Amino acid sequence: MATVTKKQGLGDDGARGSLLGDVRTMRPLSPIERGRTTTDEVEERLILAIARGDKAAGERITEAELASALNVSRVPAREAMQKLLLRGILVGGSQRGLRVADYSPQRIGELFELRFAIEKIIFQHVMRPGHARDSLIADLEIIVERMRELSGSGDPILLSSVDLDFHRTVAMHSENVLAAQIWEGLAQHMFIVFCRDWSSASDRTGEVRLHERLVDFLRNGSVDQIDDVLAGHFREPSARADSV
Repeated sequence: MATVTKKQGLGDDGARGSLLGDVRTMRPLSPIERGRTTTDEVEERLILAIARGDKAAGERITEAELASALNVSRVPAREAMQKLLLRGILVGGSQRGLRVADYSPQRIGELFELRFAIEKIIFQHVMRPGHARDSLIADLEIIVERMRELSGSGDPILLSSVDLDFHRTVAMHSENVLAAQIWEGLAQHMFIVFCRDWSSASDRTGEVRLHERLVDFLRNGSVDQIDDVLAGHFREPSARADSV
């Protein structure tokens, strides 16, 4: 059974040590980061290992293994595993420990069904009459430029983080606090799927163009186009599932 070594967990080198947090700091309006706990670090390493495929669907994970691989005590390992169990990224089993959830076509379809519903609400709020979008568009243009720069890097972790940051920024600018919180509850699932999509994308510049079109829509589109625009951006769940 593969273990999450420090190298596999993506926390040893400076480029990826706290990757998800680092990417968020590129946004001008991002909140001040609070101190990260060891549990937060363990949770992030495990998400990255799953997203990269270092931990496969159905693979068993124990707190002892995780604590040893990351050189931490069992307490933060246990806490991180329990948090991911509550979110459905890890699942229980008949044996000791937990297992990595299977991101099957059905599961991915369910995830994107939920994502479509919540992002539709977010876009409706962003595009409501009288709501200024200039600062949002400026933030998104910075993120898309970063995505464009990275599109030739072949690094699905960085690309997925920037992709997630794009949609997180729209959620934050919606000023619908509850919708943004619900969106954030799906973010780790989306990161796993995004990473697999970016890994298998034959044309990463095409993925960049999808986000450029969303920026154009926010600049010039109308509320009654949201359903069609989001459906085109997300693609059919089966198409995403086939690429995983």
